[in-house]
Amino acid sequence: MSHTNYISSTDDGLATQMITFKNNIPGELAALGLLATDPDIIQQALDAVRFRAVVDFNNSMQSAAMGWTAEKNLERDGGSLAAASQTVPVLPANFPAAVPVGILPRFRALAQRIKGLHTYTVAIGQALGIEGPAATALAAIAATAQPVVRGRALVGGGVEINSTKGDAEAVDIYSQRDGDAAPVHLARVMHLPYLDARPVLVANKPEARTYYTVFVSHDQPYGQPSATIKIVVPG
Repeated sequence: MSHTNYISSTDDGLATQMITFKNNIPGELAALGLLATDPDIIQQALDAVRFRAVVDFNNSMQSAAMGWTAEKNLERDGGSLAAASQTVPVLPANFPAAVPVGILPRFRALAQRIKGLHTYTVAIGQALGIEGPAATALAAIAATAQPVVRGRALVGGGVEINSTKGDAEAVDIYSQRDGDAAPVHLARVMHLPYLDARPVLVANKPEARTYYTVFVSHDQPYGQPSATIKIVVPG
């Protein structure tokens, strides 16, 4: 969970963020284990519509005020430019009903509640607009992170495998040799290098093996597998 400030610092940004949450939360309820009848979810939808409308009308009022200020200055001081036609915004007939005060605290509390669920993921948070830029960037890095694997055959037999580990807690090591239908998982290693001490399949016959590694964090692999290397083990 990100500790960056995921709430927009502007009213327009917050209104947009709340509408994004309102529009996308129905598609995430099942994954989160929440119900559409949840009172907090229902209230958030009302809050989002109301706040978007209030912000938009406030923007119209401010724009009109600027125009009337220019009109006042022109009439007072004179000038060569023709006066623009000034208007007074009128509250739309279908303007959303008022909601209890405290829209932002309610939204923040709901977002924190959702982030605290064991079913929550960064991907869900991104869909709902409640993940900060740092968390989003970290998620993107995690998706593309890739270790670099190295290896060498040992004179006495076996293969020494090394890999970059970066910020990962461990790496999974996979290998494939003649007779294997697919790469097999050799080990989850926290401390490198790793010794693959398996004997060759046929005595006195050199054996080609391929290896690659994958980053692991919180007991889960992540990112992209390393490139595959090929090591020939003496027979």
